[in-house]
Amino acid sequence: MLPDLAVRNYMSPVLDIPEEERKKYGELLDFDLESEVPFSDYDVKVEEPLETIRDNDMDYMVILGTDFELIGPGRMTNEEYMEWMFQRCTVDDRFLPFISVDPNRGRDSISMIERLVKRYDPKGIKVYPATGFLPSDPKLEEYWDKIDDLGLTVVTHAGMALPPLDERYCHPSDFGKVAEEHPDMKIIIAHLGGKFHDELLPLMKKHENIYTDCSALQGWAHDDRSMICKRIKAVSSRFPDRIVFGTDFPLYESTFSAMQFIREIRDRDWGTESQKNALLGKNMARVLGL
Repeated sequence: MLPDLAVRNYMSPVLDIPEEERKKYGELLDFDLESEVPFSDYDVKVEEPLETIRDNDMDYMVILGTDFELIGPGRMTNEEYMEWMFQRCTVDDRFLPFISVDPNRGRDSISMIERLVKRYDPKGIKVYPATGFLPSDPKLEEYWDKIDDLGLTVVTHAGMALPPLDERYCHPSDFGKVAEEHPDMKIIIAHLGGKFHDELLPLMKKHENIYTDCSALQGWAHDDRSMICKRIKAVSSRFPDRIVFGTDFPLYESTFSAMQFIREIRDRDWGTESQKNALLGKNMARVLGL
């Protein structure tokens, strides 16, 4: 799904490391833009998420695509990518793929949403404001109206984004107007708001249809593992029914796997069993009507 320029920017810090030094880390730092798989997390065999489901006794796994086609040339168009993703998800009924359509497509975004919903009957849509749109922009009213009319749950990226993506558009607070105008539409702010997490709790307090997920908190595991549950507790203690589990899989699998992440949440003394069960499945099951 990533455009070539984003892949280059993602890989550039690693490519600056001398090749002999990179070789010490094996496939972990084996980056090559010209390769069919330029870095290990770029490609995921379907067996890997199936193993994650099995090993962690999961009932379902939400699969999120992202429409980056307008950012620059990539290896597929967005509709080709959706077809590729949904086709692979047919191997197991526990996969719940979400569509993705960039609202920067203008009127074409509405027709694309309609086509993809008719074709795949998804339960939700992933949006990524860092492609260059402000969620509260009046020009996007029809876009949000369509998503609301179709009953789709929204998952949105928040926080850091690498060029050519623009994180200026990734503030959770920018969804306030959308949430207010569409009170029945459930909006999940990913990563507990990421680097803009200070905006999350005021937004959730004001809008009952704003949710959040804990994906990518594994990034704290190396420097301060205690921060993972501190961040989760800060939200769950106030909004236990509006925080859901997420991993950002396949990222972090080589450093702090989904299984380790789940055990961290299960075993640490940060909340009640009811809070943990809500986070680890009950809340998302309610959101998606499962």
